[in-house]
Amino acid sequence: MVNPIFIVAIALGAAFLIGLGTSKMLNISRGFMLLAVAAMAAISGSWLYGLYNGSLQGIDVFTAGFKPPFAINLRMTMNEAFLTFMINFFGLMSAIYLWDSLKAAGKYAHSIFLIFLLGLNVAVMTRDIFNLFVFLEITSIATSAMVIYTQTLKSTSAGFKYMIASSIISGLLLLGIVFAYTFGGTLNIDFMGNIQMIKGGFIALFLILIALVLESKPFLANGWALDMYDSANHAVGAMFSAISAPAIIFVIYKVMPIMPTPWHTIIGLLGVVTFIGSNFVGIRQTQVRRMLGYSSVAQAGLLLTVVSISEYLGDKFMFIVLGLLLTNYFAKAGLFWIGGVIGSDNFKDWTLLRSKPIMFLLFGVFVFALAGFPPFPAFFAKWDLIMQLAASGGWWWIALILLGSIFELVYLLRWFNTVFRQDETTPESFHCTWNKRFTILLLGASFLFVSALFIYYLHFDFLLVVLPLIVIAALFVIDVMPIFVKNSITIASIAIYAWKVYPLIADDWLKMMFAAIFLIGGLLTLIPGYSFKGRRLGFYPFAAMTIFGLFMLVSAQTNLIFFMGWELMALGSFILILRGKNAEIPAFRYLMFSAGGAYLLLAAFALITAFADGTYFAAISGHFTHVSITFVLLIFGFLTKAAAIGLHIWIPDAYAEAEDDATPLISGVLINAGVLGLILTVFAFGRINIGHINLYYWLGWMGALTAVAGNMLAIYEEDMKRLIAYSSMAAMGYIIFALSINTKLGILIALYYTVLHFLYKTLLFLSAAGVAYRTKTHLMYQMGGLIKTMPISFIAVLIGIIVAAGMPPLAGFAGKWMFYNAVVMKGWYLQGLLVFFSGIVAFLYLYKLIASVFLGQIKDNLRKVKEAPMGFIIPQVVLLVVLMILSVQPNLLLQPLSQVIPDKVIGEGLQWDGNLAFTTFGYWNAFAIMSVVVIMFAILFLWLYVNSRKAQKVKQFNIVFAAERPFRPETTHVSYNMFAGYNKALGFMVHPLATKFWNGLSNLCEAIADKVRSWYNGDGQVYAIHLLVYALIVYLSLFGGNIL
Repeated sequence: MVNPIFIVAIALGAAFLIGLGTSKMLNISRGFMLLAVAAMAAISGSWLYGLYNGSLQGIDVFTAGFKPPFAINLRMTMNEAFLTFMINFFGLMSAIYLWDSLKAAGKYAHSIFLIFLLGLNVAVMTRDIFNLFVFLEITSIATSAMVIYTQTLKSTSAGFKYMIASSIISGLLLLGIVFAYTFGGTLNIDFMGNIQMIKGGFIALFLILIALVLESKPFLANGWALDMYDSANHAVGAMFSAISAPAIIFVIYKVMPIMPTPWHTIIGLLGVVTFIGSNFVGIRQTQVRRMLGYSSVAQAGLLLTVVSISEYLGDKFMFIVLGLLLTNYFAKAGLFWIGGVIGSDNFKDWTLLRSKPIMFLLFGVFVFALAGFPPFPAFFAKWDLIMQLAASGGWWWIALILLGSIFELVYLLRWFNTVFRQDETTPESFHCTWNKRFTILLLGASFLFVSALFIYYLHFDFLLVVLPLIVIAALFVIDVMPIFVKNSITIASIAIYAWKVYPLIADDWLKMMFAAIFLIGGLLTLIPGYSFKGRRLGFYPFAAMTIFGLFMLVSAQTNLIFFMGWELMALGSFILILRGKNAEIPAFRYLMFSAGGAYLLLAAFALITAFADGTYFAAISGHFTHVSITFVLLIFGFLTKAAAIGLHIWIPDAYAEAEDDATPLISGVLINAGVLGLILTVFAFGRINIGHINLYYWLGWMGALTAVAGNMLAIYEEDMKRLIAYSSMAAMGYIIFALSINTKLGILIALYYTVLHFLYKTLLFLSAAGVAYRTKTHLMYQMGGLIKTMPISFIAVLIGIIVAAGMPPLAGFAGKWMFYNAVVMKGWYLQGLLVFFSGIVAFLYLYKLIASVFLGQIKDNLRKVKEAPMGFIIPQVVLLVVLMILSVQPNLLLQPLSQVIPDKVIGEGLQWDGNLAFTTFGYWNAFAIMSVVVIMFAILFLWLYVNSRKAQKVKQFNIVFAAERPFRPETTHVSYNMFAGYNKALGFMVHPLATKFWNGLSNLCEAIADKVRSWYNGDGQVYAIHLLVYALIVYLSLFGGNIL
């Protein structure tokens, strides 16, 4: 095996020889440089492979013929082999990416490139603190030169500021080394363990530590580094982020054993402050390279925290570090490299990516990997990080890390949204040279391969986790195919997967119920896709991701798989919303609320890990420490998806702006994921109190207020999709209220309404989608008179609103009747009054929906409108049939649902005697009611038919309004602002308090972030003061405020 010292020898020798060449030998020097870097990567790679398979053992390479502490030694173990391979492989890729730029920069740039890699390699391998200082100095000089080689005023200034900062840091490090050698008599890290025992040793350790921490670019003392990221060549910035920062963190990891144990917490705090602060300030950034600089500094801060609190992480430490490190390594480099191809730091200019689908896909992969979404390594690393911290009692660490993660998501999401939606026109294409295209594609493929290795390492169940991911990946591969093919493959894949999963959940009626909702709803909402033409790029992979994520919620047996399904569902549905017109802000709100809810769930799972042995939350039995807090976190996490009052501001615009055939999937199907979580939580935790506070009582009020608010907000809407969206919010209020009753009848109502909501809301949104498909508008006042041209859609809406209003004889009346009984039994009369009042309000907007769209006079531009395409009609007919069957025989659903309710739930249930349902307060026979209504309708219909045979049909304008004869249909159609009078009386009930609160909070954060950004004023002298002040503050923190 090649001695690791040859990595150093090759880099030094090649850099020296290149410097001897002439300016006419640029091509030769470039090739020689490339061969040298390839050789360095091969050596480190061979060591990594040998150490991994056990054919090699770690070694120390001694210099000058002596052993430490009398000479310098380089160490090559698995850690060093991995990091040097990362450095050298990335150096090779960067050399290819910079192939043209390096030629333009001249031969000395080739030498500097090699010297930069040399410095990082030795910094990783050396065990001598002075040798570390020397090669960090070499790296700093090379870094400054690489920044300045861009040859702009901005880069020259940044390079000079970096040299100032580097000189201060080097001075502190050198002082620390001098003191360490004076007091300890050695420069070898392995022999410095006793320096804490020596008088003055703490000062030496502090100076070494603060120099290395400053080298990691901590928050508020890193303006010089941000300017460097902002001005350097994109590929050079990628090198700083992907390999330079990890090398420094590893150096800190090497010296941590000689640092006093109490200091570790302070070091971790410095890291997490950097993680939070850099991400927080980044939310106001709109320049790509500077934003990536903030992100790079934040990731370094998180790694510093992980390294400093490694004792909390146990045997998961290396896995966590690898996940975070590799995600930053691939994703950050990929984004920098793509930026180099785009050639602009303006968000809006990145819309050019849409002309290159593969590169655009990789852009999305890199962004969401950094944001911590599955199935990428950072997701699994953060999961283990949070769980290990919980097991060790590190609750403040968890809170701070999740807070920083939220801020990180804000600016990454805004960036992605802008690129995806900013300019709806097809952007112009751009040129990408072969070397840049090759390296970006290779980097992306490598990252996907590494992500697959992580999934393989975790031994996930193939059927439940791996197979859905394979199908999603396959849909991305075939995305260029026609819609018909992709739609058919998606439907077939989901159906086959459901068939395979069925045996695993067949014995659980609750899981079967939700699996049926997700399967039937998913398939029915995909059928309208056959009505579209073209390729519809990007729709089907994310539709499949959403549906498979929902299935993972049902089939999960661990908290990790449940959370993974939750995040996949959120990501897939986010893209489906974002595809809609004007959906940039609604999609952003949706995913931010989803992320907030997800982090609440993550915190709850952390509590379960710490105090309930990591049991699957739905399988918990009995109480445990902090069970009330866990319950509250779970409930609010799921309520964000259920759009409970105060957490609902995302719902109207998200549903309204999503593509018309995607809205039924999101509203009728996906929203039930929140209901599933709520039901599982209530079933598992039972009755929960905090002291004398009954949590279910307050949950009941939230449900009642959600129902009222949803219905009140709906009556003033002119957009039919927003109207139905608020109707979904109200329906969630009914379900939440029913669950909070927490009796057998109450839970039965919640289960029944869940199925019912899925049926009628999917029906209404499919009908609305069909109408919008034909009329090209969502605004109801622009429609009217469509009953003759779209009769099937009219019938679907009619049946849907009767069910939604809870009117006899259809299935909705059963829910209202059961509600009456449950409320009286529970004694919650005031909350019940609100719920029934909301039902009255619902009738108003439901009438508006059908009257505005289908009744009245038809508009001139809609006279030739046809019925919705068969792709929209078929699923509506299926849902209509199911609703009518349940209206006649509700026991077909209610009796099986009664078996789902756990025995520990108290209270009276619903009793059956054939078709007769009864409680102690009354009875109800759906079949008899339907029979009476059908007979009455038949009699009236026959009477009208017999007596109206000779009736004359009145033409459209053979009418008089206010003694005037109208000549245009618009003058006879009362739709716009139909309930203006109610607004005067009850408008105070829909004052947008929640929207104002969340917008105010957002504006406050942005204002503070903008103010903090002014700290970075671009003055190198000020940055130097920042470094010294930071060092003083850390010193006071470590030494308890004592200067001496």
